[in-house]
Amino acid sequence: MDLQNALASAEHLRGALTAEVERARGERQLLRSLDAAGLFARASERSAFVAEVARHERALTISIARAAGQLGLTTVSLEAIRLRAPREGAALQAVVSDVRALAGALKEIDSLNLQLAGRALSCVRGYVEALSPTPRTYDRRGGRSSAPALAMVSTKG
Repeated sequence: MDLQNALASAEHLRGALTAEVERARGERQLLRSLDAAGLFARASERSAFVAEVARHERALTISIARAAGQLGLTTVSLEAIRLRAPREGAALQAVVSDVRALAGALKEIDSLNLQLAGRALSCVRGYVEALSPTPRTYDRRGGRSSAPALAMVSTKG
């Protein structure tokens, strides 16, 4: 029974990762268009995803440990489970392999999105500098002249 629970938890984890990979790919468009509201919503979605994944990982860990105990295994490993329960163990190994591949893909996408976010930040800093430039001159005491603080930036065109 716990082996089926482990398989179900792994499949839920795979589904959550598959959906997150697609959402992370869509994040690129938000970064390119500098959609602040969309990026904040996306951050909220990622937070919910992290909580969901943690819940599935916990359930998977508990189910695998219980299944190993039921099978009489002293060490818990997918290979040992597959040797004791070939059909369910092979299915579990395949799903966990998919989860690892999806996690690697998500890591790559996040790395690319981080680079795009850095570029977007540079762009926004350039816009702010253009709206409220810092003086490049010195005052009579040799210090930098103070610039008025940026009072307001409008998002309306």
